[in-house]
Amino acid sequence: MELSSLCTSKKKKQAKRQNCPKLPAGRNKSQLPVTCGCKEGVLHLKKYNNKQKCIFSEGQWFKPTEFERFGMMERNKKWRISILWNGIPLQKLIQDGFLSSTYFKKSKVQDTQKKKSPVGLDQQDEKINDNQDDVEDDDDDDGIDMSVFEGPTLPVTCGSESGILHKCRFATGRCGRSIRTENFWLSPEDFIRLNKPDGQWRKDIVAHGMPLGKLLTKRVLEPHTANCDQDLNDDVCFVCDSEGDLVCCDECPRAFHSNCHLPAADGDSPGEWSCTFCVMKYVMGSCQKTQQDVLSSPVSQYKLHCQCLLLHLLHESMTDPCNDVPGYSENICGPVMLGRVKMNLENNDYQTVREFVSDIDYVFHHCTSNRDNDFSRMTSRLKDLFETIFKVL
Repeated sequence: MELSSLCTSKKKKQAKRQNCPKLPAGRNKSQLPVTCGCKEGVLHLKKYNNKQKCIFSEGQWFKPTEFERFGMMERNKKWRISILWNGIPLQKLIQDGFLSSTYFKKSKVQDTQKKKSPVGLDQQDEKINDNQDDVEDDDDDDGIDMSVFEGPTLPVTCGSESGILHKCRFATGRCGRSIRTENFWLSPEDFIRLNKPDGQWRKDIVAHGMPLGKLLTKRVLEPHTANCDQDLNDDVCFVCDSEGDLVCCDECPRAFHSNCHLPAADGDSPGEWSCTFCVMKYVMGSCQKTQQDVLSSPVSQYKLHCQCLLLHLLHESMTDPCNDVPGYSENICGPVMLGRVKMNLENNDYQTVREFVSDIDYVFHHCTSNRDNDFSRMTSRLKDLFETIFKVL
């Protein structure tokens, strides 16, 4: 297959910020108008979160369980379903994270009545059912450093699968594609199906050891309305990690500024476009040459491989910058020096692959002052990438 046929047409899209849709009207207020059977009341969120009597109706304060009885709906034995906001059960608001899942203990008077009641078993079942959704809320979280959950993204895992959850994209439902894996944008429901088809994403997807369901109740995550037309590509450039007019690959989630990509992408051309990483999938195979043979070869024979290697390094220099490495010299910027290598490669200044790799090795050499450990680690990374992309023997 000719490489030119894979890269002849391009498609340009404007990467946009994900606008946070409006939450239910009562979400940003301190009160929610609620109904239960024939009774109307007002739920006060602060009291609700503090597990106090939080519903005011007809001059009285009620716990949700008491308000359910007051509205003559005690047969339901599930106040989360009996009490409605705008016709929506509170259970739905809890599931979507708009309300915390709070357990209200029975009062002593109610416990006494339960012992005397001939339907005490039913009332005991009610307590069990009320407590089922709140087991996790009663866990002791005092030892958890909540600062690890700050920032726009969270590393998430489910079994052996891992990804990055982007808070600005987070939404419940199959359309809420908020988890970026290596090759796709997935919703929490799709992500869990990769490893636990019968699992529940609220319990089985965890970030820093905490399930997403608990992060919802703690307001670490705020769900947005799912958008099925949500862009399947990244919102920032894969190389420089910034927004703008991006050319988006039609085979993977990556997006690039035209000049950040190698080779530069002409985003004004119509049709589909594949980035260098995806084009490499069609040409990578078993190479019968040794590493020394490849290094001695003309760059023209391995231009695409060199571009792919350099794109990897440029991406890592932004997402895992050299200043994370002890001994990094602030006077020399790794990304800037790699930019010079990029310019030389585009200008055909390298005759052999060895010259190209030597320049990159030179950048690594000057990004650290501790030559023994850090330079060795970075050079090892270059070697691993080289062997992976060039498939040397």
